[in-house]
This record gives sequence, C-alpha cells and structure tokens, in this order.
Amino acid sequence: MSLFDAVLAGDREAVKSQLAARADPNPFDAEGRTPLMAAARAGRADIVRLLLEAGADPELTDSLGETALIMGAAHGHAEVCKLLLPHAKDDEKDLARTLLSGIGITDLRTEPSVPPPDSLHRKLASAGAYVAGKLGDDGPTKRLERALRSEKPRKP
Repeated sequence: MSLFDAVLAGDREAVKSQLAARADPNPFDAEGRTPLMAAARAGRADIVRLLLEAGADPELTDSLGETALIMGAAHGHAEVCKLLLPHAKDDEKDLARTLLSGIGITDLRTEPSVPPPDSLHRKLASAGAYVAGKLGDDGPTKRLERALRSEKPRKP
C-alpha cells in the first residue's frame, strides 16, 4: 500500500507505517496533489498532523494552484484548517476564513489567546488590564490581545 492509498483509505496506522519506512511525504499524483492535500480534503486532521510532523510541505500547490489549507477550507474542515493555518500566507488565511465563514465557521484560533499562567508577560499584561479596569477604561482585554499578538514573530 502506498502513502497515497493509506491516506485515501483513512488508515492512520498504514500512514504511520509508510512514514516510518521513510516514504516521501510530498509525492504528487496525476492532478498535482500531495497526500497532505488528500488528507485535508477528506477532513482527516489526525493524518494531516502525522504528515506535517513527517515533513509534508503545506505550501505546495496542486495543478489549480490550491494548497492543502484551501482544500480543507473549501470542504468545511475547521480542525484541518487550524493545523494548516500557521503555515499559510496571509492571503491564503483570508481565503480560508472566507470559505469557512460561508458555512458558519468563524473561530479559527490556532492557539490559546492567553499565555501560560506562569509567563512574566502574562502577569504584566494582566496587571495592566487590571489597572486599566480600575481607571474606568473599557478596553483592557483589547490591549492584552494586542500585547500577545506583538510577541508573535512576523513572517517575512
């Protein structure tokens, strides 16, 4: 059984076996699709995760120029999109969000909006939000979210 066959069959153990045997995670089929694209299209978040861990390239496109993220979004698979979103370009993220919002899925957060409780940055941001609340400012949560976004590295 090839990696493509295992993905198309939804056989997680066969996918693991193929990847453990060092199968190439990025082969193309006749339509220019990869196993990652097939898993995304089928909504198999578990297999998408395995393929990403094995080095599958989420930026590859098929013969129509679609990535695995766009395929997952076009078929309404939010969990798949959450896994692929961190690897996408901004325009692909926007398109995926638009596709999913068309079917009522609007929350695609890929990570918690609040850092771990022991984080110094979280303690400082929480203290700032507390003081702002005491001063009558109604937007401390927005400031906290902006501070958290500023921590994330920007893509070139």
